Amino acid sequence: MYTVVTWMPLLRGLHLAATISLLGTAGFLVWMLPAAHAVPPLLHRRLIRLWWGSGIIALVAGATWFTLQAAAIAGADSIPEALTALPLVAVHTRYGITMMIRLGLLLVATALARFCLPVMAGGGSPSTPFSRPPSTAKRLLAPYLALVLTALALGLQGMIGHAGAAEGITGEGLVLSESLHLIAAGLWLGALLPLWFSVRALPPTGAAAVCERFSPIGLACVLVLAGTGFAQALQLIVSIPALFGTPYGQIALLKIGLFLLALTLAAVNRLELTDRLAVQSPNARRVLLASVGIETCIGLTLVTAAAFMASSVPAAHSTPVWPFSWQFSLVTVTEDPDFRQEVVVSLIAIGASILIMAAALLRKRFRLIALAVLVLAVVVRGPSLLLLTVLAYPTSFQTSPTGFAATSIARGQTVFNANCVACHGPNGDGKGPAAAALRIKPADLTMPHLWEHTDGEMFWWLTHGVDDPEGGLAMPGFGTVLSPDDRWALIDYVRAHNAGVAMQQETGFDGPVRAPAFPVTCNGIGASSMADLQGQPVHVVTSNAAEPSVSRRYAITLDLNDRDTPATGTCAAANQEARAAYAILAGAPPDALAGSDFLVDPNGWLRAVHRAGTPGGWPTADALIAAIAVIRAHPLKQLTEGHHDHHH
Repeated sequence: MYTVVTWMPLLRGLHLAATISLLGTAGFLVWMLPAAHAVPPLLHRRLIRLWWGSGIIALVAGATWFTLQAAAIAGADSIPEALTALPLVAVHTRYGITMMIRLGLLLVATALARFCLPVMAGGGSPSTPFSRPPSTAKRLLAPYLALVLTALALGLQGMIGHAGAAEGITGEGLVLSESLHLIAAGLWLGALLPLWFSVRALPPTGAAAVCERFSPIGLACVLVLAGTGFAQALQLIVSIPALFGTPYGQIALLKIGLFLLALTLAAVNRLELTDRLAVQSPNARRVLLASVGIETCIGLTLVTAAAFMASSVPAAHSTPVWPFSWQFSLVTVTEDPDFRQEVVVSLIAIGASILIMAAALLRKRFRLIALAVLVLAVVVRGPSLLLLTVLAYPTSFQTSPTGFAATSIARGQTVFNANCVACHGPNGDGKGPAAAALRIKPADLTMPHLWEHTDGEMFWWLTHGVDDPEGGLAMPGFGTVLSPDDRWALIDYVRAHNAGVAMQQETGFDGPVRAPAFPVTCNGIGASSMADLQGQPVHVVTSNAAEPSVSRRYAITLDLNDRDTPATGTCAAANQEARAAYAILAGAPPDALAGSDFLVDPNGWLRAVHRAGTPGGWPTADALIAAIAVIRAHPLKQLTEGHHDHHH
């Protein structure tokens, strides 16, 4: 089964490449070849054979890919099982129905090549897979119809990829974007091989005319490719760390590099080599053929990379592993005016030297001098740009997978008490019994700057330890002592405890502190977890807490006491860990939590707390409604699924 799975991206790529070639050939016959006026019969035959061959390969590769994919969907381990699964997948899955439609469209588009046979002198026809020559009307209409059918087949590709798996408006936008992306790729990259044949067979003036006709269509396709590619990246890659730190993102980087290289070759072909061919410059045809050939190979590699991307998990759903020892950061320049001035001067110097270089290239004068100025600026001022970077680790951009669950926070407290109290102390202030004997004092985990560190950075330190500038470790690593789940739970507890310490002096959560996740039991509300309650404020109460009566129009009441039958229109926690987690966030012992209550905003952020025994709070319904109005008017950023953003 593993061998079958590894073959599927290659078959998918071959099917996609052949479909793109079919679309590009039809488009070339419709829009570009007529610019040559007189077309040699041999060239026409070759293009029709390319049309026919591309269609056959697309059909065979697509049918084979569909068969293997159907076997994978059904979990078939033998040929008979795969054949049994084939009709079921074809009829009862969106993938199967879409593939059947696509293959049907490609079959008709391929068969239309029969109507484009050139009529030879004497009424004969060239040696082709067909016999009788068609009428002139059919010969003229067939490429247009093939173009439309192949474009439809290629556009449906988005329905069976990552775009088709997304739901709602986002999914519809991705499907449309990918459809336009593939059609544009077909009209540009798919027309390169017909262009190569034409440049080779046509006289110089005719070949130059075809190249000139190709350019505006290619430019339009490039703009569509760039725009739709960016739109897809926003949804499927999401961030720079995911771009550099996931297999999907790294393939996307390869695609970007190949795309820019192909675009550069296309510009050289149009701006330099086509003009040389038009004036019949020596070797112009040979150089142009070589350039178009290389561009075609790059296009084939691009399509293969796209097939592997389609078979990979999108970067947005993968955990990034940062490949560099540094990351971009403005912390240094924002905190130190001298460093900020140093960076600004360097950026101005390097930017000015780049402008001088560009001007020299355009004017074709003083290019060596301009290059020397640019090199000097980079060598002298470049190192200061390192002030825009900070140390990074492979896990720097990873986020806690726990969802800040109440069970994880409670588990982290147990892990902290067993492994961290000796140095950091029971309150996390760095004053544990073993701290006095250490040269470098343990970190105070109650300080606000804790939130400046990402989950991934903290996970790396817990796993590998914290380096001592004089050698060795200032804090040992726990990678061999604690499981990954224990380390993530420990991070959740440390953050919750830090927020709880802050709450002992304040009453509001201005930073992005997530409300702990836990299951709930509701009466009259369709929800089974805290996540289901997002969309309107939640008033979290404890036993003996003031519970002013407000309608559900203002907030949902959530009782931290797990009750079998909460009051109508309210919810109750479904486990004891919820109460323990909120006690940590309130900076109070669990047995002293009674009488405290909290406010959670519609996006799931914990925004305010009233601790038992302290003045203030929301003693009346009007006071509670006013507090809810404040958090509605000042929402924090929407939570992102699977991410745990703690930066201020």
